[in-house]
Amino acid sequence: MAIAKVEARLLEGTPQDGVVFGIGAFNTYSMVLVEVTDDEGRTGYGEAIARRGGSMTAEAVRALLAPVLIGADESNIEGLWGEMVEQLRRWGHTSGVVMEAISGVDVALWDLAGQRAGLPVWRLLAGAGRSTVPVYASSVYIADRETMIREALEQKARGFDRIKIKIGRSPEKGGEREDLATLRELRAAVGDETTLVVDANGAYDAATAIKVARAMEEVDIRWFEEPLPADDLKGYERLHAMTSTPLARGETDFGFWTMQEVIERRLVDVVQPDLARCGGITGARHVWTLANAANLAFAPHTGFSGGLSQLAALHVAAAAPRLLSLEYMFIDNPTREIFVGGYPKPDHGTLAAPTAPGLGLQLDYTLVEKLTVA
Repeated sequence: MAIAKVEARLLEGTPQDGVVFGIGAFNTYSMVLVEVTDDEGRTGYGEAIARRGGSMTAEAVRALLAPVLIGADESNIEGLWGEMVEQLRRWGHTSGVVMEAISGVDVALWDLAGQRAGLPVWRLLAGAGRSTVPVYASSVYIADRETMIREALEQKARGFDRIKIKIGRSPEKGGEREDLATLRELRAAVGDETTLVVDANGAYDAATAIKVARAMEEVDIRWFEEPLPADDLKGYERLHAMTSTPLARGETDFGFWTMQEVIERRLVDVVQPDLARCGGITGARHVWTLANAANLAFAPHTGFSGGLSQLAALHVAAAAPRLLSLEYMFIDNPTREIFVGGYPKPDHGTLAAPTAPGLGLQLDYTLVEKLTVA
């Protein structure tokens, strides 16, 4: 059960329609596919996030992590996670592309472990044991009000009772005034029975976020996600103290090193690790332990990552304590549909956890090769 080979490749897919949100416009989605093969011929698959510059992350897997892994016992997942981190931590690398690369390797190791045990990963984690997971529809991206209302109503008609709305418009597009006006019209359109969550992707400064959060109190928002840049902890402290709107963050945090302070200081109410960035499934377990001890809700982030990251998040959501809900992206994303038969579809706001061993879905290598760019 020794690791024989570690490989990484960059995949890119162009959706039918791109998206616009607080960070800007995205017209291409990327992911780094990580493959870990053992000496018995089994291969586990994982994903490292690759919003920009994914070739650097793939090279981090090959040049920095593979030498640590080759020849090691693949079943020692927590130990290998620690070895990968310790190889680089003293150089200051506990975030960025290195932690994203570790995330992809870790998910692949859990996939291998599930294959060996004949169990889906969520069963192997011996956690909450959910066979189905509550999901929310994500995301209604920034557009004109009519388009955003139409998209929200479409998701409600599909059976979703929880919908994420993107805000964070630039001043040229109306800024926070247009954000709030759109949210009020959306609330009126979908009705009080539909839960709305809001994501600014770090678009505001603290003063603006306070104004927006207070105004959203009358709109009844379940959580206000990433109102500020991730490094503005003092801003989060000010904001959390000055609004009753619950706050959420986690997608731009690199595991428990950054999340520990956020959780200990109770700067948010909902914790949202991204499996392709936080250190993989092992890193997510670290974060869910911190969140559970602090009595905070847990809601894994997926965004427009590829299918393996979203699949890993589904397994974690099935096992984690204090789960609030899992993000389900309804937008077109070719890098998600890389499985035989595609990615699972929700049924009235719930998603079934896979029952096959490992991550539970088979890669369609014809599609993988088609999307491979490096």
